[in-house]
Amino acid sequence: MRHTRYVTWARCWGCLLGLCMTLALIGCPSTHWTNPTKPSTAFADDAMACEVEAMQAPTSSDVFDADHYNTYLACLRGKGWELEQHP
Repeated sequence: MRHTRYVTWARCWGCLLGLCMTLALIGCPSTHWTNPTKPSTAFADDAMACEVEAMQAPTSSDVFDADHYNTYLACLRGKGWELEQHP
């Protein structure tokens, strides 16, 4: 009997947690890359080129992921892409 109460209680908390996470994600703003001179379909090609460039760039610190990400962002911005946030 005690096990049944625990399962019911855990299921209720699980549903409540799922509902809270859903509501939190609905309120999160969305972001996407835009370029005033290129169509959105060109982003995939530019992103791939920047990914290759970032992988070949030397790292300036022991944190490869941070260097890689910063190089990737700088490349995209250099190609005219801007990250916009929408509510």
